Amino acid sequence: MTASARVASFVAVLAAIFALAALAGRAAGPVAITDGERDHGARAHEASGHAAAADAAGGELRVVAADTRLTAGRSERFTFRIEDAHGVPLRDYEIEQGRRMHLIVVRRDLRRFQHLHPTQDASGTWSARVTLPDAGVYQAVADFQSAGSRRTVAVDLFAAGRFEPLALPAQATTASADGYDVALREDAGRLRFTVSRDGTPVGDLQPYLGAQGHLVMLRAGDLAYQHVHPLATQALAFDSAGAAPGRYRLFLQFRHEDRVHTVAFTHEVSR
Repeated sequence: MTASARVASFVAVLAAIFALAALAGRAAGPVAITDGERDHGARAHEASGHAAAADAAGGELRVVAADTRLTAGRSERFTFRIEDAHGVPLRDYEIEQGRRMHLIVVRRDLRRFQHLHPTQDASGTWSARVTLPDAGVYQAVADFQSAGSRRTVAVDLFAAGRFEPLALPAQATTASADGYDVALREDAGRLRFTVSRDGTPVGDLQPYLGAQGHLVMLRAGDLAYQHVHPLATQALAFDSAGAAPGRYRLFLQFRHEDRVHTVAFTHEVSR
């Protein structure tokens, strides 16, 4: 066989192999994902703090912001949409904790916490007044419920200027804010808080967003996020059993005398 004949034969064999592979791929079709696998993926996302969440069809959702650069110390309107992988805005939002959208903004060193409630216009765009008090990189977490499932997606916000990240405060069981003292006790994965003022327990907390209190947990490093509901039978007790191990910053919010107060703790989850 001549050299040219050998080359032609080799090319023909390769073409046959590629053709068979293409036919096999078409015959196999797309791989189906079971509900169990999808649930497992959602749990892995929540633990890692990634900025994407599965939609009802198993695709991804993302935050698309008009501008992620804000001026430190200035109140500005932050606008964003929640879109699927095809750029279609999500419109199916359900009331959860009294709102259709919760927006948590925190600097990446787990300081400067804000809990906001954006409003939505007819185009599906959300907006809220946001003030980034200092320079740095912040994470804005959109927390909402759609198609019966809790979703969280996030985007980074940037405020230019001199920035020196602060070390996470040491773990403690007491913290103070706005003249209130709050004590933390952990019991079998449950976090229990008691509020006092001037040494006297505060027993007349007011409902805030349909509950006696709200707790946001953010893990140092990857900012893995959890918004924990209070237990039905106890005013300021929260089940943190679902939190993965790590060092967290806890942001407790409660309402008293018609004002919402926020107190922060550093807490280690070791299990």
